[in-house]
Amino acid sequence: MNQNTEWMQDPDLKNIPIPKLQFLQNMLFESKKYTGKELFPFFMSLATKAKSQNITYTQQEIDKIIPVLKRYASEDEIKKMDQVIKMFKNRT
Repeated sequence: MNQNTEWMQDPDLKNIPIPKLQFLQNMLFESKKYTGKELFPFFMSLATKAKSQNITYTQQEIDKIIPVLKRYASEDEIKKMDQVIKMFKNRT
């Protein structure tokens, strides 16, 4: 997924505030710079940034966002998303 914001217009996301979607878009674009072990510190810094901007996601929002992101992503991007999701599930 490049800087294309088409996914943000998906009808499944209509009830999610635009600033939350924009934050995700920026995160997705920036995360392309990192691989493997570099991803965790990157996402931890993003968590701090989100907190400072009062951006939080409910489980319902996450459950809507992930399938939409995957619809617009390449196979490699989907693998990376699955890797990140697994990483965070293992940490909780």
